[in-house]
Amino acid sequence: MSELVVAEGVALELRPARLASRTVALALDAVLMLVVYLICYRIIKALVNAGASSDTVDALRTATLVLVGVGYPLVSESVGSGRSIGKVAAGLRVVRLDGGPERFRHALVRALALLFADVGLPISLANQLVTGLPLITLYCLPGAIAVACSKQGRRLGDLLAGTIVVRERTEAGAGRMPLAPNPVVAQWAASARVEDVPPGLVLAARQLISRVFEIDRAAAAELTDQLARQVATYVTPAPPPGVAPYQYLVAVTAERYRRELAVSSGRSPAYTDRRPGLRGKRPGARSAWSA
Repeated sequence: MSELVVAEGVALELRPARLASRTVALALDAVLMLVVYLICYRIIKALVNAGASSDTVDALRTATLVLVGVGYPLVSESVGSGRSIGKVAAGLRVVRLDGGPERFRHALVRALALLFADVGLPISLANQLVTGLPLITLYCLPGAIAVACSKQGRRLGDLLAGTIVVRERTEAGAGRMPLAPNPVVAQWAASARVEDVPPGLVLAARQLISRVFEIDRAAAAELTDQLARQVATYVTPAPPPGVAPYQYLVAVTAERYRRELAVSSGRSPAYTDRRPGLRGKRPGARSAWSA
């Protein structure tokens, strides 16, 4: 079970994707990439003079391979909010280590690393030249080793981009919250300023939410109260009276993720009060649970 909370910021029971499920997703994407590659190569080749030399044709083939190998995962994951077609079929999604949605820069790093590191194209080409073995002999070996050795199933591209691939579907179905936030708290969070909470605190809150029922009840209550006090110094206005610290953390992390997802997909979040110069901790801000 992963400690990350990713679906809408608070969905639990999501697990890191392992080698088998990632292989299925990659195989489906590889088939689509091959189809796109063949189409692009035929179009480019048709545009070139029929009398082009073999070197020119080889250069075009290599350029098309790189273009499709980097472009397909970059475009599909950027448009699909961390899900390529293969990942959609396998029930997987790419998220940041803090549980937030994957952004363009993460998708770009992952796409470049996929072709040149995880798939190991340079290594495979060198191996073919030295040993004469088929080009496919070492394909995907570096990435497979990284996934198999990583506790969270992260390939080289994930390590470089700071991302992780999680399963959106489990044996019990989609992830769910152990306790839904009160509608009043959710309504307050929708109009509150939650984007100033540091990523480290957001990650800590999501991890605590996912593990709160696995630790001692008294310790969980104390940790939740302490973390809620820290988070509250960055959030304005204060929540409605009587809000429990756990519900407060659930509402803040859910709203934080919803807005990040809206920004990454090109939609504007509900909160529009952008006040430059007031980023970070509020001067004189008080916790909702301060005396």
